[in-house]
Amino acid sequence: MRTFLASPPISAFTMVMGLSSLSLSWTKFSTLTDMPYANDVALGFGVLAACVFVLLTLGLIRKQIQAPEKILEEWHHPVKSSFFAAISVGMTLLAAVLFPYSHTGAEVLWFASAGVHLLAILAVLNAWVHREHLQASHACPVWFIPAVGNAVIPVGGIKLGYIELSWFFFSIGLILWFVILVIMLYRLMFVQPGLPERLKPTMAIFLAPPSVAFVSWIALTNPLAEKYLDPTGHVLMALALFFAAFLLTQFRFFYKLPFFMSCWAYSFPTASFATAMLGYSIFVPEVAPLAYLSLLMTTIIIVGLFIRTLMAIHMKDPQWVD
Repeated sequence: MRTFLASPPISAFTMVMGLSSLSLSWTKFSTLTDMPYANDVALGFGVLAACVFVLLTLGLIRKQIQAPEKILEEWHHPVKSSFFAAISVGMTLLAAVLFPYSHTGAEVLWFASAGVHLLAILAVLNAWVHREHLQASHACPVWFIPAVGNAVIPVGGIKLGYIELSWFFFSIGLILWFVILVIMLYRLMFVQPGLPERLKPTMAIFLAPPSVAFVSWIALTNPLAEKYLDPTGHVLMALALFFAAFLLTQFRFFYKLPFFMSCWAYSFPTASFATAMLGYSIFVPEVAPLAYLSLLMTTIIIVGLFIRTLMAIHMKDPQWVD
């Protein structure tokens, strides 16, 4: 564990995204069901996410001091570079988790995350445009993280009252989602070779954009008072349900894969989908059982990933972190 924490891969910050998003899912469940224990579960996952973030950040700082060439290598990698945006997305989600307990702390963290993410998406876009050796075969669903991560910003921004900034980031995330989606479908269908085995879990990220977009759309348009969901909300949720169904058909392929760090790609999308389904159940009560099932399955997946990660760290397995 000491070796991993001393020099964590940049992709490890997807753990923060998954854990903090799960915390928000349980918070949503608590508000809908009025069950006290649910809020305690949400707080537990939130604290765990914060601890993981602090440990990984300290490890990244140490890595920068002792082996800056490793970070530079990750930045120049056509896939790994996108994981740098996982830092700012994780910070944004942590700000939303922190909001009920400290408005000031959440505001400071949200501003920092929004600024860092804006710099991250600009840097990544410049890298994509100006890299001379970038090819279609390098495209990977991980590219959704910096692009659609913009749509996560309103999750905390609306609560803090920053409406225009939230619309700004949401708009960027929405348009980049459509662009990256076309690129990803083209890459997966027409470009050979296919995704390498260790990147196949990233297919789950297809579920994240419509789920996150739905949650942010509800926050931005605030239809809860009238309990009327507009057509855009219905479309976003329908797309989330479609991609959830698509990923379920891929289960047999995911099940056979060894454990890689990329398996954390299952966490944030499923947690975002659970939160979206819980929000959708307010307007369509008939889907409430499916929403609760989504939360249960997401919790099992993320807890299982966390335990499996601890096991891999303890066994010093070098294969899972690459």
